[in-house]
Amino acid sequence: MSRNRCNVAKRYPVRMNLFRLKMASETRISAPLATVWDVFSGIRRWTDWCGVCDRADVEANFDWGVGQEIWLKFRMAGVSVPFHVHLDEVSARQRVAWSSTKFTVTAVRRFTFDESSPGEVTVTDHKLFTSPVLPLRLFYPRPIIRRMTESVLASLKAECERLAR
Repeated sequence: MSRNRCNVAKRYPVRMNLFRLKMASETRISAPLATVWDVFSGIRRWTDWCGVCDRADVEANFDWGVGQEIWLKFRMAGVSVPFHVHLDEVSARQRVAWSSTKFTVTAVRRFTFDESSPGEVTVTDHKLFTSPVLPLRLFYPRPIIRRMTESVLASLKAECERLAR
Protein backbone atom coordinates (compact mmCIF):
# COMPACT_ATOMS: atom_id res chain seq x y z
CA MET A 1 0.00 0.00 0.00
CA SER A 2 1.49 3.32 -0.99
CA ARG A 3 1.50 6.38 1.26
CA ASN A 4 1.92 9.92 0.09
CA ARG A 5 2.27 13.42 1.49
CA CYS A 6 -1.50 13.94 1.82
CA ASN A 7 -2.02 11.10 4.33
CA VAL A 8 -3.98 9.09 1.79
CA ALA A 9 -3.64 5.38 2.49
CA LYS A 10 -3.89 4.09 -1.05
CA ARG A 11 -3.78 5.32 -4.62
CA TYR A 12 -5.31 3.15 -7.30
CA PRO A 13 -3.71 3.19 -10.74
CA VAL A 14 -5.26 5.53 -13.27
CA ARG A 15 -7.14 3.58 -15.93
CA MET A 16 -7.80 5.25 -19.22
CA ASN A 17 -8.33 5.11 -22.91
CA LEU A 18 -8.38 8.06 -25.26
CA PHE A 19 -11.80 9.40 -24.18
CA ARG A 20 -12.17 7.94 -20.67
CA LEU A 21 -10.23 8.37 -17.45
CA LYS A 22 -10.85 6.57 -14.15
CA MET A 23 -9.01 7.19 -10.87
CA ALA A 24 -9.50 6.53 -7.17
CA SER A 25 -7.82 7.25 -3.86
CA GLU A 26 -8.72 6.16 -0.36
CA THR A 27 -7.95 7.01 3.23
CA ARG A 28 -8.52 5.25 6.52
CA ILE A 29 -10.09 7.36 9.24
CA SER A 30 -9.91 6.53 12.95
CA ALA A 31 -13.41 7.74 13.85
CA PRO A 32 -16.89 6.22 14.07
CA LEU A 33 -18.85 5.99 10.82
CA ALA A 34 -21.47 8.36 12.25
CA THR A 35 -18.80 11.04 12.73
CA VAL A 36 -17.39 10.56 9.23
CA TRP A 37 -20.86 10.75 7.70
CA ASP A 38 -21.80 13.83 9.75
CA VAL A 39 -18.67 15.70 8.63
CA PHE A 40 -19.03 14.64 4.98
CA SER A 41 -22.78 15.28 4.78
CA GLY A 42 -22.47 18.71 6.41
CA ILE A 43 -21.67 20.03 2.95
CA ARG A 44 -22.25 23.68 3.88
CA ARG A 45 -19.34 23.42 6.37
CA TRP A 46 -16.79 21.98 3.93
CA THR A 47 -15.09 25.36 3.60
CA ASP A 48 -14.44 25.28 7.38
CA TRP A 49 -12.34 22.11 7.30
CA CYS A 50 -11.35 21.43 3.69
CA GLY A 51 -8.32 23.48 2.66
CA VAL A 52 -9.04 23.24 -1.09
CA CYS A 53 -12.80 23.95 -0.92
CA ASP A 54 -13.58 27.63 -1.51
CA ARG A 55 -17.36 27.23 -1.85
CA ALA A 56 -19.98 24.67 -0.81
CA ASP A 57 -23.61 25.68 -1.33
CA VAL A 58 -26.78 23.65 -1.67
CA GLU A 59 -30.46 24.17 -2.41
CA ALA A 60 -32.62 25.64 0.38
CA ASN A 61 -34.35 22.33 1.23
CA PHE A 62 -31.30 20.14 0.65
CA ASP A 63 -31.60 16.68 2.20
CA TRP A 64 -29.20 14.51 0.13
CA GLY A 65 -31.93 13.43 -2.29
CA VAL A 66 -31.20 12.13 -5.77
CA GLY A 67 -31.48 14.96 -8.30
CA GLN A 68 -30.59 17.70 -5.84
CA GLU A 69 -27.81 20.16 -6.67
CA ILE A 70 -24.57 21.24 -5.02
CA TRP A 71 -22.36 24.18 -6.01
CA LEU A 72 -18.69 23.69 -5.16
CA LYS A 73 -15.41 25.46 -5.87
CA PHE A 74 -12.20 23.53 -5.46
CA ARG A 75 -8.77 25.12 -5.67
CA MET A 76 -6.62 23.27 -8.17
CA ALA A 77 -3.17 24.50 -9.19
CA GLY A 78 -3.91 27.81 -7.49
CA VAL A 79 -7.18 28.39 -9.38
CA SER A 80 -10.64 28.17 -7.81
CA VAL A 81 -12.66 26.00 -10.21
CA PRO A 82 -16.48 26.00 -9.93
CA PHE A 83 -18.56 22.83 -10.16
CA HIS A 84 -22.35 22.52 -10.31
CA VAL A 85 -23.13 18.89 -9.55
CA HIS A 86 -26.29 16.79 -9.41
CA LEU A 87 -26.74 13.94 -6.95
CA ASP A 88 -27.12 10.63 -8.79
CA GLU A 89 -27.01 8.16 -5.91
CA VAL A 90 -27.21 8.49 -2.14
CA SER A 91 -27.16 5.74 0.44
CA ALA A 92 -26.51 7.42 3.79
CA ARG A 93 -23.32 6.25 5.48
CA GLN A 94 -22.49 4.00 2.50
CA ARG A 95 -22.06 5.96 -0.75
CA VAL A 96 -22.74 9.22 -2.54
CA ALA A 97 -22.37 9.85 -6.29
CA TRP A 98 -22.70 13.12 -8.13
CA SER A 99 -22.07 14.22 -11.71
CA SER A 100 -21.56 17.28 -13.83
CA THR A 101 -20.69 18.09 -17.43
CA LYS A 102 -18.41 20.92 -18.48
CA PHE A 103 -16.85 21.50 -21.92
CA THR A 104 -18.14 18.07 -23.13
CA VAL A 105 -16.43 16.29 -20.20
CA THR A 106 -18.80 14.40 -17.92
CA ALA A 107 -17.39 13.77 -14.47
CA VAL A 108 -18.86 11.29 -12.02
CA ARG A 109 -17.51 11.39 -8.49
CA ARG A 110 -18.47 8.60 -6.08
CA PHE A 111 -17.51 8.45 -2.42
CA THR A 112 -17.82 5.14 -0.57
CA PHE A 113 -17.72 4.70 3.20
CA ASP A 114 -16.71 1.29 4.57
CA GLU A 115 -16.61 0.68 8.31
CA SER A 116 -13.97 -2.07 8.46
CA SER A 117 -14.23 -2.23 12.26
CA PRO A 118 -15.87 -0.05 14.93
CA GLY A 119 -14.10 3.31 14.86
CA GLU A 120 -12.26 2.63 11.56
CA VAL A 121 -13.70 3.87 8.28
CA THR A 122 -12.21 3.65 4.81
CA VAL A 123 -13.37 6.44 2.51
CA THR A 124 -12.71 5.99 -1.20
CA ASP A 125 -13.08 8.80 -3.72
CA HIS A 126 -13.72 7.34 -7.21
CA LYS A 127 -13.70 9.56 -10.29
CA LEU A 128 -14.74 8.78 -13.86
CA PHE A 129 -14.28 11.33 -16.66
CA THR A 130 -15.62 10.77 -20.16
CA SER A 131 -15.88 12.86 -23.28
CA PRO A 132 -17.19 12.03 -26.74
CA VAL A 133 -14.77 14.50 -28.37
CA LEU A 134 -11.88 15.50 -26.08
CA PRO A 135 -8.94 13.08 -25.92
CA LEU A 136 -8.71 12.98 -22.10
CA ARG A 137 -5.75 10.65 -22.16
CA LEU A 138 -3.68 13.35 -23.84
CA PHE A 139 -4.90 16.54 -22.19
CA TYR A 140 -6.62 15.98 -18.84
CA PRO A 141 -4.57 17.24 -15.84
CA ARG A 142 -4.41 13.98 -13.89
CA PRO A 143 -1.75 15.07 -11.33
CA ILE A 144 -3.68 18.24 -10.48
CA ILE A 145 -6.92 16.33 -10.00
CA ARG A 146 -5.13 13.69 -7.92
CA ARG A 147 -3.67 16.36 -5.61
CA MET A 148 -7.08 17.98 -5.12
CA THR A 149 -8.69 14.60 -4.42
CA GLU A 150 -6.06 13.64 -1.89
CA SER A 151 -6.25 17.04 -0.20
CA VAL A 152 -10.01 16.60 0.27
CA LEU A 153 -9.50 13.13 1.74
CA ALA A 154 -6.68 14.28 4.04
CA SER A 155 -8.80 17.19 5.27
CA LEU A 156 -11.78 14.88 5.87
CA LYS A 157 -9.54 12.50 7.82
CA ALA A 158 -8.07 15.29 9.96
CA GLU A 159 -11.48 16.81 10.81
CA CYS A 160 -13.10 13.46 11.64
CA GLU A 161 -10.20 12.34 13.82
CA ARG A 162 -10.15 15.73 15.58
CA LEU A 163 -13.85 15.40 16.40
CA ALA A 164 -13.47 11.76 17.51
CA ARG A 165 -10.85 12.59 20.16
